[in-house]
Amino acid sequence: MAQSHPPPYPLSEMGSKACILCDAHPPPPLTGEHLWSDWYNQQQPSDFRYELEAQIEDGPVELRRTNAMNLKPRVLCDPCNTQWGSDLENRVKPILTPMMRGEQRSLGKDEMQLISAWFYLKAMVSEYLIPAGTRDWPFHRLEHGEYLKATLRPPEGSRIWIGHYVGTRANAGWITDRGGARRVSDDPPAGALWRSVVYTIGQVLLHLFAISRPIPLGDVKDGLVQSSIPVAPADWDSALRRIWEPPDTAIDWPPAKAFDDAAATYLVERWNPQQPPSRSRHPR
Repeated sequence: MAQSHPPPYPLSEMGSKACILCDAHPPPPLTGEHLWSDWYNQQQPSDFRYELEAQIEDGPVELRRTNAMNLKPRVLCDPCNTQWGSDLENRVKPILTPMMRGEQRSLGKDEMQLISAWFYLKAMVSEYLIPAGTRDWPFHRLEHGEYLKATLRPPEGSRIWIGHYVGTRANAGWITDRGGARRVSDDPPAGALWRSVVYTIGQVLLHLFAISRPIPLGDVKDGLVQSSIPVAPADWDSALRRIWEPPDTAIDWPPAKAFDDAAATYLVERWNPQQPPSRSRHPR
């Protein structure tokens, strides 16, 4: 049975108070944004069934069955959803659809930017899978959404990689994230929030590492806060291709190594200095 990773909360509780891209306030009501695009559901046979699995931090795992991955937190106003969002979906769909089935392809700079913008929106939406009263703090702010909409580029401080997922959810989807606050300077005292997200759609794996201000941009290189957030050991270069900011030349997908379930879990903890270097959890 295929698996996905939504929270165990009613859909009515999942959403924001204003559009996360333009700050429009209801009425009219905000619309739902698919965490897994509806065109992905349509790739599956009509009788395909999912087993939805949810776990918040170290809480219990909750399961339920459904015929579609139809998680849609109410976070976008109608124009942002039906115009800007639909245009982005239509541009990304022909790029990702064959990749979700594992088909090889080359990605140019423009395609990497489109995938990165699309995934960053999904990462923003995923924060609203958990009702506001249960979140410690929101990582993404209105300025992130406004910048994404205006430029079709993830905000500064973001790094995104693409990989190949071959685990038990390779015919469905999976999202998991970690985050926290970290002291980055003693003189003057300064800190920053960080967020790590791993998202799969079919065989495509996407990984975001983002740092909030007040990190100076000069301290952010290749997704690392220099001397502040160590990276867990693994052969990441053989399993991931960075697509944001994109390189000047095209990349080939899939990479040499792929992620199973254990390696994908290890990846989301990539920036945890306490992560144990277990070889059994590395990309293969």
